Amino acid sequence: MKNMSIPNLNIPDTIVKQRFGTGWVTWANIEWIRKLTQLPIICKGILSPINAELAIKYGANGIIVSNHGGRLIDTAPPAIQCLEDVINAVDGRAEVFVDTDIQSGTDVLKALAIGARAVLIGRSILYGLACGGQDGVRRVSDILKHELVYDMACCGLTSIDQINKDILYKH
Repeated sequence: MKNMSIPNLNIPDTIVKQRFGTGWVTWANIEWIRKLTQLPIICKGILSPINAELAIKYGANGIIVSNHGGRLIDTAPPAIQCLEDVINAVDGRAEVFVDTDIQSGTDVLKALAIGARAVLIGRSILYGLACGGQDGVRRVSDILKHELVYDMACCGLTSIDQINKDILYKH
């Protein structure tokens, strides 16, 4: 059985167990989890069409295109650059989300235009929480929403369902 891609966590003074249960982490683990639950299974950290295909083959309902903020492998490509290839490989068979470096409404707009179902904004929300508690989280959310609405208006869009690749610059 082919092992799942696992980042190199070869950091001095850090011990990392790269085991899942009693065996190595493999795509078959997703298949095993699928047999245990009817809940959606989402695989995070997918950057390649090949891994997206494998995730779906073994039972994933969703893909999160993410390089984990570049914290695991500092030379990993940006998630936004991998998004379109993953979406094309998935071809509607699973939901595709994007995570990593979504820091503005423009980032949200670009990800949705490429075809992401939604974006994850964990780091921004955590910053808001750390700086202002519940009000900080609300403020971050409001800022992102305001920026997205403004950027959509600049593109002549009035609703999320109007966002598509036509708004992106191609060179």
